Amino acid sequence: MKYFTQLSLEELWVRTLQEIDFLYNAAQCNDAEMSATDLNTLSKALSSLREHGPLSDLAADEISRIEDLLIDAITRETLGFRSVFDGTNDPDHGAIGRVLALPVLSEKGAALDTLQQRFRKILAMRGLLAAKVDAACQMARLKSAVNDIASDERAA
Repeated sequence: MKYFTQLSLEELWVRTLQEIDFLYNAAQCNDAEMSATDLNTLSKALSSLREHGPLSDLAADEISRIEDLLIDAITRETLGFRSVFDGTNDPDHGAIGRVLALPVLSEKGAALDTLQQRFRKILAMRGLLAAKVDAACQMARLKSAVNDIASDERAA
């Protein structure tokens, strides 16, 4: 994400739309062997997200639809879980960290997980995009307020 923080608002918007297009194309390849219904739902939601923009009023519904679909599909393709230690082994105190239960996915599940990771990237870009838009709006309001104060002082 560090790269994306350096982009202008317009460049970030373009990249976000491109990522939506890339995810749409990846879904159409159907390496995850999604059912026709799931693929149609995902395709429609991505098309709507692309058409109306990632910050539109409709975006939240489409994002929820995509998230729910991918989570459900991956859950169906989870074969089990394996424990993985996430931490370090301190010579004085022993193991410091936590044990995570990571899902073991089928081949289809791994392909779905790849789609989900790409979607999470879009969500992160969308969050950064929203922050940049909010900052630009707040800066415009601040400039307007300063200009109003300055013009009032000149008038007095």
